[in-house]
Amino acid sequence: MNYKPIVSCIFWVCWAFIFYTYLLFPLILAFLARIRSNSVQPVASTDFNADNLPKVSMVVAAYNEEAVLEAKLANTWNIDYPAERLEALIGSDGSSDRTSAILQACPDSRLRSFVFTERRGKISVLNDLMAQTTGDIVVMSDANTQFSPLAVRYLIAHFDDPMVGCVSGELSLENSGGVSGEGLYWRYESWIKRSEGKLGFLIGCNGGIFAMRRSLYDQLPSSTIIEDFVLTLRVLEKGYRVHFEPRAQAIEPPCASARAEMVRKIRIGAGGWQALGLTFALLHPRHGHCAFAFWGHKVFRWLVPFAFGIAFLANCILSNYSLYRGLLICQIVTSAFALWAYHAPSGAPVPRWARPFSYFYLMNYALFCGFLRFVFGTQRVTWDKAVSAPPKT
Repeated sequence: MNYKPIVSCIFWVCWAFIFYTYLLFPLILAFLARIRSNSVQPVASTDFNADNLPKVSMVVAAYNEEAVLEAKLANTWNIDYPAERLEALIGSDGSSDRTSAILQACPDSRLRSFVFTERRGKISVLNDLMAQTTGDIVVMSDANTQFSPLAVRYLIAHFDDPMVGCVSGELSLENSGGVSGEGLYWRYESWIKRSEGKLGFLIGCNGGIFAMRRSLYDQLPSSTIIEDFVLTLRVLEKGYRVHFEPRAQAIEPPCASARAEMVRKIRIGAGGWQALGLTFALLHPRHGHCAFAFWGHKVFRWLVPFAFGIAFLANCILSNYSLYRGLLICQIVTSAFALWAYHAPSGAPVPRWARPFSYFYLMNYALFCGFLRFVFGTQRVTWDKAVSAPPKT
């Protein structure tokens, strides 16, 4: 039996799926955004009378953040927003360092600190903090995220439209160290988010900087792994729009090593599969372009590791043919670079041409590991702090 036609078909179908997910889908999305954005999302203005600005509650769940917490507090008080209309609620999730002491020592009356002696996980802390907020709009952030002065104003500007339920800012990585390829991938993701945001159905806000109407917040199960993603999709399910505001800028340090980035990606992978069970309804075709984006941006992305594995096996079977032998050698070489990047010391140089390949392999391996953790229920809801790259001096 001649197996070549069947196996080669499987090989090319898998790679066509990967090509669609990472290149064709974003291009289609960008095209839709280009022809529809003017009628969907007008440019928001920050020219508000101070008397008309809504009260804002910034919410942060912190675990062992003594290294960055004082800077976060200083950054919060420097936000250009009326002091009487801004409050910060920060909860210490069973921290074992000076996090709780720093919160309790802060003299600013705008801070409402909550010290939880038992470590329960981020979503449990957020659920408790949300019950204490008094603002009409809630801004979610992380302890290591630094806002630009006008970030909150740019976020809040969109809520003048009653059908806008959630707005994400743009989170960038500091230009200091980090994983080779991480910054490139971050820019690629921002490109997709810009297109989705222009169409009003951003699939997943940046957890370090996004705002939502307090009335739309759902108390999530304490086992929820990636709450920012689930909260965003819940808002879309309710018929509200989710925008992306690139002028609302924030930065955070990149991961210091491929291992640290791997931990983060594995958690995201496990959380993504878990989120399907919480937001499954949004995949139905009745949700139109929103369902199209959910499938293309997220679900297909999570399936790529399986497509790649099947394509690799098919390539091995076809290795007697020169074309497929050459393709197999390319896969092995680029995989070897990815393996080297994973084990390389922090800050070790990776050839520029190899960075996208190495990050692609590491990311998809992490997503596969995340799937296994989801299936076997081994992903903890509490998070391990990823070591950030030190700032340049």
